[in-house]
Amino acid sequence: MALYRPGQNTTLNQVILFATMVHGSQVRKGNEHLPYIVHPLDVMQEVIYYSGLSVEKLALAGPVAALHDTVEDTVATIEQIEEQFGKEIAQGVAALTKNEELDWEERKADSLKRLKASPNWVKCVKLADRVSNLKNFPAMWDRKKIEEYLKEAEDLAEALGSASVGLKARLLSRVSEARMILSIRG
Repeated sequence: MALYRPGQNTTLNQVILFATMVHGSQVRKGNEHLPYIVHPLDVMQEVIYYSGLSVEKLALAGPVAALHDTVEDTVATIEQIEEQFGKEIAQGVAALTKNEELDWEERKADSLKRLKASPNWVKCVKLADRVSNLKNFPAMWDRKKIEEYLKEAEDLAEALGSASVGLKARLLSRVSEARMILSIRG
């Protein structure tokens, strides 16, 4: 058993509790038996284990990964996140939050533009998010929607992959696996 060290992982533990509370009883589309919080925690683990970021950058990227969907999908605000977890973490979450006032195509372009201008540790969270999303698809997605999503994932790997060779490789591997499965299904 690991020894308790006061103060170690305090921010990360607080972030996990906050994200768990605000996501509440949400579930993932196509995976209704799992609480939604499983996804942000999976993203956080992908960042921690595969990004290659320094401990200092992981202290920012880990919390942002756990919080990355809170503003889009819950009542949480960037202001609340900044108040509780600091400006850098709030800025990271903001960079990953899509502008809902734009139409779908503008939203995607705006999101990618902001991500490209973000620090590498934020890019790593986005790459890890897509890796996690490719672990299973919502049941209601047809083959065309899955193919579009896979193409977007390849584009994302190309655009942001220089931030982390490990996450880029994991993302492209997931894309290949998904394509193989689709080809088997016919």
